[in-house]
Amino acid sequence: MPSKIIVTYVTSNPHKIDENVLLCSNVKFPDGIAVGDVFEFKFRRLPIKEVLEVDLTALVMAEVTKAYTEIRVPCIVEHAGLVFEDYLADSYPGGLTKPMWNALGDRFVSETRSDGRRVIARAVVAYCDGMSVHTFVGETRGAISGVARGTQAFYWDPVFVPDNLDGTPGTMTYSEIVDDPHLGRAYKVSVLSQSTKAMMKFLEFRRNSTTPPLWSSGV
Repeated sequence: MPSKIIVTYVTSNPHKIDENVLLCSNVKFPDGIAVGDVFEFKFRRLPIKEVLEVDLTALVMAEVTKAYTEIRVPCIVEHAGLVFEDYLADSYPGGLTKPMWNALGDRFVSETRSDGRRVIARAVVAYCDGMSVHTFVGETRGAISGVARGTQAFYWDPVFVPDNLDGTPGTMTYSEIVDDPHLGRAYKVSVLSQSTKAMMKFLEFRRNSTTPPLWSSGV
């Protein structure tokens, strides 16, 4: 059996690490092979200071460049945020979602007057191999709940209501989906998550790319 491809994932967020475990065991490539059969993730916890940048792509490009400068190994970072559909051209709040949520909590809804507002949950994975930076975007459409619902307090998961798979408006927040014994975190990760969609684009790219000789040992 061929050795797995090593991916160095720079994050200190335990929720992302937990969801990555589910991605490896529950998500498959189009050819039916599980992610965990091809890739092994190694997590590096680095204090990378986030820039204040509305554009998520610009934000993760800056972060992954800083991370590579620190560890000198090809690595990825991932960042997600909400983009109001009526501010789509400006990508707002985008990369500012996290600091706004950290400051406001579920008061984010009232302060941004976003009860019922249509939004896109957007995630961007950035990969730096030491020579260039590649970015991969995943999106899930939905709306904002007027009140926080569910016990899973992972950033804005208690107020984001993803659309149903047929495109009709959903009724459950991410947090409620994780709480639901018939759905759970595995369903969120494998079917709905914008972060999974972005990560799978990166993994398809990495799976089909040639590893430079410098990194052929998978360090």
